[in-house]
Amino acid sequence: MRAAGRTTTMWWYCLVLGAQSYATDCPPVPATAMAGQRATANATALAAREVAATLRRDAPAPGAAADVLRAVLQSRDDFLLILRNRVFVDRAFLTKSKHAAHAAFVASAARRVRLGNVAYRFSAGTRGVKRSSCRPVPTAVIAKVGGHRQCGALVPNPYFGPDLDAWDVAEDVVPFAARSSKALWRGNISSRPCDKDAGNRARLEACALSVERPDLFDAYCPHVNGCAPRDPDQCDAAGERLVAKTYGGDVFPHASTTESMRRAFRAPATIARGYVEPRKFASSKYLLHLPGAFTGSYSRNLNGLWRRGAVVLLWAAAYTEFYFPALEEGRTHLVVDACSAPSVIERLNADPRRAEALAAAARAVHDSLLCADCLARYFASVVNHFRRHFALGPVLDHDRRKLADCDQLDLLEVRGARPWRDPYGRALPNGHLDLRNVSVSECEQLFSVEGG
Repeated sequence: MRAAGRTTTMWWYCLVLGAQSYATDCPPVPATAMAGQRATANATALAAREVAATLRRDAPAPGAAADVLRAVLQSRDDFLLILRNRVFVDRAFLTKSKHAAHAAFVASAARRVRLGNVAYRFSAGTRGVKRSSCRPVPTAVIAKVGGHRQCGALVPNPYFGPDLDAWDVAEDVVPFAARSSKALWRGNISSRPCDKDAGNRARLEACALSVERPDLFDAYCPHVNGCAPRDPDQCDAAGERLVAKTYGGDVFPHASTTESMRRAFRAPATIARGYVEPRKFASSKYLLHLPGAFTGSYSRNLNGLWRRGAVVLLWAAAYTEFYFPALEEGRTHLVVDACSAPSVIERLNADPRRAEALAAAARAVHDSLLCADCLARYFASVVNHFRRHFALGPVLDHDRRKLADCDQLDLLEVRGARPWRDPYGRALPNGHLDLRNVSVSECEQLFSVEGG
């Protein structure tokens, strides 16, 4: 079976390379974190292995655990504390977008697996943490625009929650043969400064392909008022290089401007085609994923693609998500760009058996990495990595005295959240959280010598 797996992978590797030269001379798709490492039965362990590597890079010689924890707890607007499997934040934490959803996610995970005592800083930025803000303390991030070399340990993004029970709700499945043979995508295109425009540029490329090859692509803005691309001739690779310099990691691939992109820019109505409900994505054989309009990974869209029973086509980019190390390009998904995508889809249409195999492998990504229990187990593994690398256990489990000044904290316990579903992915309102005020005396008890 192992040899057969390697044969299948090599077959697809050759297919993709062949597709790049089929009818056009396509340069190789840049190698990024999207390629993954390899598929494995223990996908969670493989994804978590990258967390250990990140911590070794971020804090090769961590300081005393008590000092590390005090530094974390002084960041009132971004620390999250887990004690006795209960989740605590400062009220200031909830002033930041997406922080409420993260806290609710952690509380939901704690109902599925027991989480060790830990304190960490959390960043919800779609690009990750800037180099200048990296600190040798436990730091959780939801995305890295430049790949794994950016600082911070990757955790599931807030759009899986806030309630993992709701995430696991089953959806209707359309037989593969009955689906559309076009690559489907919907999303807005914004006009952003050049150093923030790479995702919009990729979106413009894909939408322009839909005008040129409507037989293969169904990639459009949902409404013309959400379709405002920047003039593609105004930006060059300097913007992507600036992002890499600021955040670390790899440079976002920059594509040359084509005439079809210019035409789409001049007539944005030609690349607007109506909203498609997420559940209707299961009516397409191929689901195209493009980077975010705000330079991130557009996690909200990507989260749900793997479960749709379709082939996942990732547009070449440098960003990464927590589970990418457990992917295998050519087996769990394909990486495409404007040049290679038409030929890849044509060859998939010519060999439906291979297309169905890719679709099944994509579904397995959801079942092994993105199911509710999978997300909780992975998050628990990140907590354990934080505890081991920074030696937090002896302090948080047994002697928490003098870690925090309870008079300076406004501590809240986060117990969960009421259901929240928004078609535009807006952040969970604080009013949907199940919160409990923690008094100063209770706070002092939490940080007592008893631990536990």
